[in-house]
Amino acid sequence: MTRKLSILILFTSIFFSQANCQEKSSKNENELFAKADNYLEKMIDSLEIVGVNYAILIDGKLKHKKAFGLANFEHEVPMTQENLFAVASFSKMFSSMALHHLLDVNKRNVNETVGDFLPNRKDLPDAWRNLTLKQLLSHTSGIPDQIDYQVYLAPESEAFVIEALKDKPFSSKPGEESKYNATGFLLNRIIIEKLANQDFESYMQAEYFDKLQMSKANYGGFKKVVPKRVKSYRPVNEQLQMFPLNYSPPMYAAAGLNINIDELIIWFQAVLDQRIVNEQQLEEIWTPVKLNNGKDGYFGLGWEAYRLENNYRMVGHGGAGISSIKHYWKEGSDSSLTVILLTNGARNWSSSPDNINMFIANYFMPGIID
Repeated sequence: MTRKLSILILFTSIFFSQANCQEKSSKNENELFAKADNYLEKMIDSLEIVGVNYAILIDGKLKHKKAFGLANFEHEVPMTQENLFAVASFSKMFSSMALHHLLDVNKRNVNETVGDFLPNRKDLPDAWRNLTLKQLLSHTSGIPDQIDYQVYLAPESEAFVIEALKDKPFSSKPGEESKYNATGFLLNRIIIEKLANQDFESYMQAEYFDKLQMSKANYGGFKKVVPKRVKSYRPVNEQLQMFPLNYSPPMYAAAGLNINIDELIIWFQAVLDQRIVNEQQLEEIWTPVKLNNGKDGYFGLGWEAYRLENNYRMVGHGGAGISSIKHYWKEGSDSSLTVILLTNGARNWSSSPDNINMFIANYFMPGIID
């Protein structure tokens, strides 16, 4: 046998071996996608979820995407992948990334205080001015939460919120407790506007939606007419009712984003590709903040962040208790998994969207659920 023929046979053997491995890998993935679909369909039936869009990304690449159910229950309008969802607190991830980008451009950092960024805002109490951005982003500031005082997410102005809360006590000392807080993101929005030198909505449109060609994404509550946006629902006294997800501009850094699954994927891939912030910043954003007692809080910087069993990490966010986006990876591994679960509500949530998300993830990364 000639040397050339031996080399040809060797390369042919390697080619077919690799092709066979890829075929087996693809078959295994397809089996897992089928299992995930079957599980999700069972949960849709048992919880009476109205409609769903979901997607699975492996190592940042879209591998699987499907729509189920109805975009509008009353009129029996089928759900499509073009439908927009009011993703509520997903908005915090977007504003956090925008703020970190602005901090980098302006050579500022999250350990600076509200007073450092807003020295001329005399309407802010001194206790608020002493808080750091890190405390606001990680929900560890203890600042009076407007929700606790029935000042919800559609206030008439930021001045109204500040006036209503300026004399209210802190819920805890800064850094002592991890407690979800809307007021902190009102201040984050004000700081973003100061650094960007324009209003929040215009900045997000120009810097992210336009540049990433996200032509459908926008901000606005349930009163705004948004083409192809699903109608949202919630269970009240065992009945399905409309879920009035109402937001106004002062709170858009906390909630108010409308987006479809394709544009959410585009944005998330930009995050993973480090087109918004660099690797070092991303690690800081995605690391659970330490409380005063040394324990992990429930948040990184604007993102939920958890250390799971078996050295797994998870970051992401929930949205109004009806949607969930989670990104998973194992310490020391280059592999990652992202599960996006967008719903417009259910008749009951005996198993939460976050739990459903993790259960799907466990098919692909066994050990996420112990």
